[in-house]
Amino acid sequence: MTKILIVEDDHTTVQLIEFLLKKNNFGVLIAYDGVEALQICKEEKPDLILMDVMMPKMDGIEAIEKLQEDENTQDIPIVILSALGQEMDVMRGLQAGASGYIVKPFSPQELLDEIKTKLVKE
Repeated sequence: MTKILIVEDDHTTVQLIEFLLKKNNFGVLIAYDGVEALQICKEEKPDLILMDVMMPKMDGIEAIEKLQEDENTQDIPIVILSALGQEMDVMRGLQAGASGYIVKPFSPQELLDEIKTKLVKE
């Protein structure tokens, strides 16, 4: 089963994404900050990460940079889900190593389409 790690500090958003993913037969892992995300990635090696940017302890950009530095996690596709939608924010996320960027609020179909695109191995 394809495992997707949700990294998000808002519990309501986590529940909505988790419901959507499980309904579409994805396995779900959850982290509420960047530090927890790094630990889960080392232990579980998810197939894809959905990463918020603004979180406590370690923000999403810093977490992405740390994942990119580790040869065991640098190949995991990361899609940023963030309320930060300015072009500068998007560029910062993509330059850090994210392979996609979705601005909140997003539609469930938009999220699923992005996930399916990123999971197709090139």
